[in-house]
Amino acid sequence: MTKPRRITYEEQKDAGLIRQQRQTFVAPASVERYQPLPPEQRSAYEVAVPPTATQHIEVRTSAVDRAKGYLIASVPLYGAFAIGVVAVGVLFLGLPLWSFSAFVTLWLSFLLAWFAGWVVTLLLSAEGVAFYEARQKWKVVEREQAERWRHYNRQTGGER
Repeated sequence: MTKPRRITYEEQKDAGLIRQQRQTFVAPASVERYQPLPPEQRSAYEVAVPPTATQHIEVRTSAVDRAKGYLIASVPLYGAFAIGVVAVGVLFLGLPLWSFSAFVTLWLSFLLAWFAGWVVTLLLSAEGVAFYEARQKWKVVEREQAERWRHYNRQTGGER
């Protein structure tokens, strides 16, 4: 049996088996020392972006009425959840039905479910969305200020 002949790189290239590689290297332009950003002229920083989460709410009731509406809608759900947790405890974990531990389990599961629902409802309400938008805009301002200080310190050789 004869040894197969090795095909050279040039032969592979000529046969079109190897693609020509493009030159993608770009030489850097001459790097000059950049000037620091000009200092902020205003004493108060303002974000010139109109709020995107606007709302028009006509409330003909009070916050107490809205809270009562939340309770009317949610308490039956959270009560059913708490009863379900106790039922699972009684059926699968051997929890005595008429005991203090069953009562504590019922009460704590109800409170935890109610609190989780309240937090979600608060965050998704009109006030929660407006608060989130305002907080995100302040984070933009904080990042901008941090970058300005980093740039200034790089230019002046100050703190790193």
